[in-house]
Amino acid sequence: LVLKKVKHRLVENMSSGTADALGLSRAILCNDGLVKRLEELERTAELYKGLTEHTKSLLRAFFELSQTHRAFGDVFSVIGVREPQPAASEAFVKFADAHRNIEKFGIHLLKTIKPMLTDLNTYLNKAIPDTRLTIKKYLDVKFEYLSYCLKVKEMDDEEYSCI
Repeated sequence: LVLKKVKHRLVENMSSGTADALGLSRAILCNDGLVKRLEELERTAELYKGLTEHTKSLLRAFFELSQTHRAFGDVFSVIGVREPQPAASEAFVKFADAHRNIEKFGIHLLKTIKPMLTDLNTYLNKAIPDTRLTIKKYLDVKFEYLSYCLKVKEMDDEEYSCI
């Protein structure tokens, strides 16, 4: 009985990391649905992180492509102004306008997508870590409560067996 009380006092005062390393904690929580949801949240966070990194590189490439279209538009415009034949000049000016419009719509698309990417980054960098911390705190408190209940039950069982 005394040894069990000493063991309970040691486990109560240990940090969760030390108790995990010694294999003295978390056995109660291994079937907890919240732990599985936390693991699912981690996988989702990794997926979204990869998605945002890929999207950022894709948007950079798209921006560079838009700038290339604008440069083509500028070149076609210069050619159109210098072209002596009216039909060819008009065609080059239309090509220039088309390429400049492609650049304009590309920039509009980037301005539309950027807030979405910012919101996703906020979710990844603020909401997920906050949720993770809250769940870990909850699991620590739940573990302490269940450990206390187990300790009380063991002590009651010991007292009944001594009587």
